[in-house]
Order: sequence, then C-alpha cells, then structure tokens
Amino acid sequence: MTIPKTTLSEPTLSKTTLSIYGMTGLPLALVGYPIAIWLPAFYAGEINISLAAVATMLLVAKLTDVITDPLVGVVSDRLRTPIGRRRPVILLGVPVLVVSIWFLFVPVAGADATYLLICIAGMYIGTTLIGLPYGAWGAELSPDYVQRARVTAWREQFTLIGLLVAAFIPFLVEQYGDRSISSIMRYMALAICIATPVAVVALCLLVKETAPEKVPDKPSKGERDTAPMSFLEGQKKVLQNRPMQMMIGVLLIVTMAEAFRNALSLFFMKSVIQADGVGTLYFIYFVAGLAAVPFWLWLGRKLGKHVALAVTLITVALISAINMFFTSETYWLFVGFFIAKGACFGGLQFLPLAILADVIDVETAETGKARAGSYIAFASMVAKISTALGTFLAIRALSFTEFQAKLLSENAFEDLLVLRVLYAIVPAVFFIAAIVLALRFPLTEKVHAELQDRIRAQNA
Repeated sequence: MTIPKTTLSEPTLSKTTLSIYGMTGLPLALVGYPIAIWLPAFYAGEINISLAAVATMLLVAKLTDVITDPLVGVVSDRLRTPIGRRRPVILLGVPVLVVSIWFLFVPVAGADATYLLICIAGMYIGTTLIGLPYGAWGAELSPDYVQRARVTAWREQFTLIGLLVAAFIPFLVEQYGDRSISSIMRYMALAICIATPVAVVALCLLVKETAPEKVPDKPSKGERDTAPMSFLEGQKKVLQNRPMQMMIGVLLIVTMAEAFRNALSLFFMKSVIQADGVGTLYFIYFVAGLAAVPFWLWLGRKLGKHVALAVTLITVALISAINMFFTSETYWLFVGFFIAKGACFGGLQFLPLAILADVIDVETAETGKARAGSYIAFASMVAKISTALGTFLAIRALSFTEFQAKLLSENAFEDLLVLRVLYAIVPAVFFIAAIVLALRFPLTEKVHAELQDRIRAQNA
C-alpha cells in the first residue's frame, strides 16, 4: 500500500516561524535544569533543610499539577478572546513564573521547608500556564506527520539551547566566581527572569495562532452530540485513546527514570567521581544533546518515531548500567559515557513529544474534535508527577543512609555504594521497561497518514 504524501498538501512551515515558536522552549528549559540538578543540593547543603524534607516539599508542590494541568488544558482549548485561545493563558503565566523563580532561587533569610513549598508550587503553576498552551499551539501549527516532527524538533532544539545556557552559567561561576551553589542559583534566576518575557512576547506577536473556527471541532458523520465535552468526559476520552495509553506509560517510566538519575547526579559526580566542574560537564552534555537532534530526527523519519525512541532507550539503559563501575580513577571514561548519554538526551527530549502530537489525531479522526490542549495537559501532568515521584524516591532513598549532603566525598564507602546503585542501576531498569512499550507503539507514519485522510474528509 502506498503511503499518502500528506506533506505535499500542507504548507511547509518557515524556519522563521519554527525558530520564533521554538524560542519559548529556552526559558522553560532554564527552569528545569537547576530544579533537577542543583536545587536539592542547594536547599539541603546551604539552606540546611534535610534531604527528607526537601524531597517531601518537592513532591507535595508537584501534586498541584494534578489540578492545574487538566484545568489549564481545558481552559486554553475553550477560551475565545480577540488575541486567541493560547496567548492569554501564556501571558498570565509570565509574572507568576518570574516572581516564584526569583524567591525560590534567591531565598530570604530564615527560609524553611514551608517557604520552599510555597515558592516551588508557584513555579510549577507558572510553568503550567506557559508550557501547556505553548505545547498545544505547536501541535496545531500543522496537521502533517513530518511537519509536526519539525515543530517538535525546533522546540526541543531551543530546549536544549536553554539547557546549554543553564549549564553555561554554573560553568562561568566555577571558572570565574566563588563556586558556591548560591551564586549559581542567583545567576540562574536572573537569566530566567529576563529570557521568559522576551521569548513569550516574541511568540505572541510574531507566530500565528490557529483560529478556533479553523480547528476541526465538529463531530464526524453519524455523531449526534455537537456540544463541547465536559471536563470529565474529555479526560475519559483521553484515557480511552489506546496510543495515548501507551504514550502515558512511556512518559511515566522515562521521566521518572530521568528525574531519579538527575536528583542524584550532583551527589554522584562530586562524591563518587569527585568531579570539580559539574557545570562544565553538563555544558558539554547539553552540547552533545543539541548536536544529536538532527540525527534523531533523521532516524525517526527512517525507522519511525517509536522505533527511534526504542533505540534511544536501549542506548541509555546500557550507559546508565555502566555507570555502576565508574570511580574517581575512571574519571575520563565516565566523561565519555556522560557525553554519549547527552547525545541520547536529545532523542529523549523530542521523540516522545513528536509522537504525542500524532496521538491527538486519533480522537480528532474519530470525533472531529480538536483538543490538543487537553492531551498536552494530560501528558504534562503525567510527566510532572512522575518527575516529582522520581525526585522524591531518589532523595528519600538516599536520606535513609548516613549520606551527608555537605560532606560529599567524605561520606562512608557503604553510603557511596548505595548512591552508585541508585544512580546507575535503578534508572536502567526503568529504561528497559519503557523499551517494551515503545516497540509495541501502533501509530506508524502509514497509520497516521490514514488518520489525516479521515480528518480532511470530515472537513471537506
């Protein structure tokens, strides 16, 4: 059977549109990196909050997404304003995020666990208000399988650039500053507070949002109910989507594994590997990830996005397990594998999101309704909760030992052995589980082309 050439019937998105759209991924990445890598060590080591308390506050704050993510997704799908559906919600998120980030990264004197909880909850709400409608906007820029992969690739390239910038800040502090984590966090806060409004304003002014009347929102032939779905009906419909179920499984496992590993990364590198320049290593890590995105994009076209994702996961699982055997005496070998993991990170960033944009079309072909916001919101909620669980479990597991965040390499051998197992073996097990789901994913390019034909027939 010949695959329909959908790319011929859809206009090619310009590089200008793709770059301006992708730009907002940069400040969102600036937020994610210090939260994942530096924040636990900062509050445990310099603010003197226990590892157990830090883990608990991060988890509790993240649970706000259970409410806010689906709510924001539905609101941005249904909102009708002169400036669009997505823009008002994104603009609202800017001050929420900027204020929360500043007080989170530059805490006031006497900051305690409650202070951490309030600030990080505000940060999560701000990223939800910006990130969810932003992701839905990207899914609606084009209905085409290949074009959507390009949108995702551009967004994730800017995400990687943001991570690169985020890693460059600790590198500069390590080279020219006082090397303290508090200095790193302050400069991170400044970068986020400047980059976020600049990127959002450019997005809202220069990228065309799909008009509500141009989004297929009518039932297919035979459907009687033309009324908008209720919130609960909408969430139920998302969960009934079989490819979405599998994507949820992949996102849950992969994000939990990455969060688990990231939460322990600073401790592992300083205690086990005894690396001084963690910021420098992460800078190189993200350079490798950015450079590898075109390769993963090519592999996705060649093998299919889900197979390319499986290849990425297999590689990451092997690299993760090998970390068990590294010590300070094998420093450069660790660096080589760390860079290889960075290259795979590029695939882990963009491939699941590129697949998610196609998953949305399963429901659109069935019902005629375009609910990208609800799908992006649900996936985001799953990713955020699994990230919180991964972070919580990692730090909590480490807190059961006698490991001291302030002492680092001075910790006992037994505690460092536990840290090595947690950092290397546990994530590898998660990645192996995700491989099975990725290989069984049913939504190929051929199937997606058929879905697009059905959607076009509905709106003819």
